[in-house]
Amino acid sequence: MFPIPHRAYALRAATVTAVAVLLAACGGGSDTGLRGAVIADTAVTTLTRAQIDATTSSPALPIQALTGAARCDVTVRKVTHTTNGPGGTAGYTAVAAVLVPTVSATCPGPFPIVAYDPGTSVEKARTLANPTSGETALLTAFFAAQGYVVVATDYLGFSDSNFPYHPYLHAESQASTTVDAIRAARVALDRQGVPLSGRLFLTGYSQGGHAALATHRAIEADPSLGLTVTGSGPMSGPYDLVGSFVAGASFLPTGTGGSSVFTPYVVTGYQKIYGNLYSTPADYFRAPYVTGIESLLPGTLTFDQLIATGRLPLNLGDLITPRAVADIGDANSGFRRALSANSLLGWTPRAPVLLCGGAKDPVVLYTVNTAATAADLRSRGANVTAIDVETVPELAPVLAALTPATYHGGVITPCMKVVRDALFATLR
Repeated sequence: MFPIPHRAYALRAATVTAVAVLLAACGGGSDTGLRGAVIADTAVTTLTRAQIDATTSSPALPIQALTGAARCDVTVRKVTHTTNGPGGTAGYTAVAAVLVPTVSATCPGPFPIVAYDPGTSVEKARTLANPTSGETALLTAFFAAQGYVVVATDYLGFSDSNFPYHPYLHAESQASTTVDAIRAARVALDRQGVPLSGRLFLTGYSQGGHAALATHRAIEADPSLGLTVTGSGPMSGPYDLVGSFVAGASFLPTGTGGSSVFTPYVVTGYQKIYGNLYSTPADYFRAPYVTGIESLLPGTLTFDQLIATGRLPLNLGDLITPRAVADIGDANSGFRRALSANSLLGWTPRAPVLLCGGAKDPVVLYTVNTAATAADLRSRGANVTAIDVETVPELAPVLAALTPATYHGGVITPCMKVVRDALFATLR
């Protein structure tokens, strides 16, 4: 199936670079140069243990049996920082949410860092520096309230980022943005006197699973980044993009859950990065949907609104052309080469990896992604475990409540439990 893993450039670039230089000169930049320099750091709110427990025991989010009772108050901070665009182009900004436990008798520190990459969003204004965000609530309950500092990137092109689009499922830029969020967070946390243990964990869900594994690879490939991965726990990510799209072609003409949204998301992003997928959008997309499609995602509309307003069709076959379908099957096409360049097979992690997913996922196929990627990484001697949530007895009540339509999004909660308890807690 097609994966559902869940924007004056020169002037702006010069301005951001000048700010970064000033910050570095004043001792406010990161320890690695312009990337990861803190531009702004704002406390959004502080959530008490009682407030967190009230949320996780509420009918809207009854997950306290999985999260455990909160041990820490948590401050939600919004950190704007410098970062690079695809290909290492400098002068851009991104936003990270930093969830900071408050030191107390029940929450003594020092704290490890969990860097989190979120699932797909189509709304440019989305930020995880928002305590009412569903993902932020989960991160607060599973990690920050249990004594982990969480650094959650909004990615390029979201929130207050000055990047002109979102490079969706682009491994290099997802990794560099995550790395720079970690760098900036460490600067901000040092200023606040937050005690850190030096441990660094990586995780993310859906698109974020892909981003987390890409970040693990990037950190271990470049010692100059000054980071060491303790362990990573990517969740339900489309790690093998070639395999995902080739398998997904068999579901045409209907496609599968949201593929009419996410296929143009990845195609138009890769076209902007590589420039060789098509000569004109009409090569890949049918009328009337082709109009404005290169600037559609991310935007102001929700998933449902994109379909309801007719900006995109419900069925993928009504959107993509025979040329697009042919290019999925052609290993020499620009699209297939882009998918291959951003797949995450063929390397050997040094730190342990736990890949979590669900065998019944109708969106990001477990066998194509989680199981096959674990086997590929293990084939070179890596310490990699794949866990299917369907095999964990204590998660059965949560999984029983999911339907095919809610399964992919619903697996985030059991996978956070698995990743935290089976990997992070053993290494923290």
